[in-house]
Amino acid sequence: PTGLTEKMVECSAEQKPIVLLAILLDQLNNNEQEEAEGGNLSIVFTSSVDSTHRLARLLQLLWEAGGFGKSSAIAEFSSSINAKQRAAILRRCRSSDPSNKVSVLICSDGMARGMDLPYVGRVINYDVPAYAKTYVHRCGRTARAQRKGMAISVLKGGQVSKFNRLRLLIDGGGVERMGIKKHLVKNIIPTYKSCVNALQRVIEAEENEEILPSEALSISEWI
Repeated sequence: PTGLTEKMVECSAEQKPIVLLAILLDQLNNNEQEEAEGGNLSIVFTSSVDSTHRLARLLQLLWEAGGFGKSSAIAEFSSSINAKQRAAILRRCRSSDPSNKVSVLICSDGMARGMDLPYVGRVINYDVPAYAKTYVHRCGRTARAQRKGMAISVLKGGQVSKFNRLRLLIDGGGVERMGIKKHLVKNIIPTYKSCVNALQRVIEAEENEEILPSEALSISEWI
């Protein structure tokens, strides 16, 4: 798309969740401008259904525990969610009600093609796709209908050269390196560690069928 800007950031595997949070908080701080230019919904793509679920749960915990908003603003969109639930999530993505709106959609690749969301400001490749066509499908969720949009790829050390080779297979401009606004997450590290520990308990509770994988989290019960 002509309105698409592509960027990449390199970090260690351990830093990826914090880097993602910094990217999302930067958008949260610029919501008015994002809304005017392309939309304030972020879609985060992962490489598997399991990764989608774990990342969604971690961000739900972190979003509310960090005071950034309600955990319900983070939603999972994958084949593990039934069709009725997926339709409800898409309606919430389009909603104008801030108390019910989805701000961040964590998505598996299998869901990218059938998604119809007109106001996506950013696509974030949390896991780098293996194929150029997958990258194109992901990026095609933003910068639609002459609007602006941004695609950000979060690369682990050693993935840059592979990503650059993949990008050469696609027409269009290059990919800019970007920095992370560390001040946005400097004070969140202790909370992040608590959320990582809580995530393990949430996953265990789901495996023991104590809570449903799609169930909303009450943060006070876990942190």
